[in-house]
Amino acid sequence: MAVIIGHASIDERGKANSGQAGDQTGGEVCTRCWYNRGWTVLLRAKDPAVAERMARACEAGCANNHIGYDQYQRNTLRTRAREANWDLSKITVDCETDCSAFMTVCAEAAGVNMDGTYTSGNAPVTQNMRQKFTSTGSFTALTESKYLTSDRYLKRGDILVYERGHTVMALSNGDLSGAASNTNMTTKGECDVKVETIRKGSKGGAVLSLQTLLIHKYAISCGSYGADADFGSGTDKAVRQFQTAKGLEVDGIVGANTWAALLK
Repeated sequence: MAVIIGHASIDERGKANSGQAGDQTGGEVCTRCWYNRGWTVLLRAKDPAVAERMARACEAGCANNHIGYDQYQRNTLRTRAREANWDLSKITVDCETDCSAFMTVCAEAAGVNMDGTYTSGNAPVTQNMRQKFTSTGSFTALTESKYLTSDRYLKRGDILVYERGHTVMALSNGDLSGAASNTNMTTKGECDVKVETIRKGSKGGAVLSLQTLLIHKYAISCGSYGADADFGSGTDKAVRQFQTAKGLEVDGIVGANTWAALLK
């Protein structure tokens, strides 16, 4: 079973900004399976208790549809989180974040003083997260290949960063992490989407996971609507392109074999 990750991904139109506040699709800020994005650094909390609190904050944020994605309004989550005493489950006003601002708020919700990492009220971005997070004294930066190319060594609360554009948090433990278990994990088994067969006309979280993988991992366009959780003609064309490239049966149906190839 792949490690589950949580992240802020893309807005309801498959765009990076100017969408409606809050999560319109259930997939703007969400959980899904780990995938290899070309991660360049892993930020690990020195205190396991901090890591656990960050993971719980991330889960709460992913489950709260008042929190959506928008790079232009990325710091509004922090305002609402502060008003809710850093309990992301209690935010009731629609707000926005992006991937790196979300990770920063999760650290703050875990009790890490991140004030010094903000520049004129703006949260760290992926390009400077390594320096900003380690400067707090609460995080260690790990760059060994085993942490960046596989999920097997990840620990719950680890933050993976692709410094050219994305960051996510591990919400479960890899089988070689040395962690005792995933007993603290409150997230459901979203990685089971890999066995859910979807096709043109399907909608929902599994479709959003598919589109995100095609767009961000394989650089295959899903059409003008991007990652919108709706398996339309653009996504069908993208799936067939992927199946052709991987030597799979080209039928536009995402079943076990296609999921396995996508998640490899």
